[in-house]
Amino acid sequence: LQTGMAAGSAALLPLIATSCSSPHQQDPQVLEAGLVATLDAFAERIIPADENGPGAGSSGVSAYINRSLAQWNQADQGLLSSGLQALEQAALTRHNLSFTSLTAQQQDELMLAMEAGTLSGFDNAQQVFNRLYRLVLEGMFSDPWYSGNQNYAGWDLIAYPGAVLGSTAEMQQMGGRLPALHTSAYGEEHDGH
Repeated sequence: LQTGMAAGSAALLPLIATSCSSPHQQDPQVLEAGLVATLDAFAERIIPADENGPGAGSSGVSAYINRSLAQWNQADQGLLSSGLQALEQAALTRHNLSFTSLTAQQQDELMLAMEAGTLSGFDNAQQVFNRLYRLVLEGMFSDPWYSGNQNYAGWDLIAYPGAVLGSTAEMQQMGGRLPALHTSAYGEEHDGH
């Protein structure tokens, strides 16, 4: 029993040494710069900037996706890298311009064809679109600790105040917006960058 407790205590040491409120280390870069630019443009068409706030392209979504591809979504590295390359090639083939240089309407046309799976020369276009779409939403609305949702742009967009340990009677009233607390579940010292 003592040996088991000693082993169990030793196993907890890394958890004690690494506080949940410590911000993550430098984000890894899995996608090359050109693909990140394509990804930013793609994300910006999914959640564009408007009078309600910044879009996904400027809210750290590509940093979230890069981090996820380096860690918990490693299996998607090849799919998304080749998919972004295929989207770029489709833009060059159709318009003789990179995806980032296209108008919003031209980008939408390519993305709609991608979503429908009808983009010529891009056999798994629908699969890539669906995966990127999901990751863009995750990056925009997840806890900023994971690298996306910078400056709490996603949470402000949907009026989510942040991690709250308790609520007052005033906070529970219907019909109003809660004040933005801009607090990560990983600790107040994390400001969303």
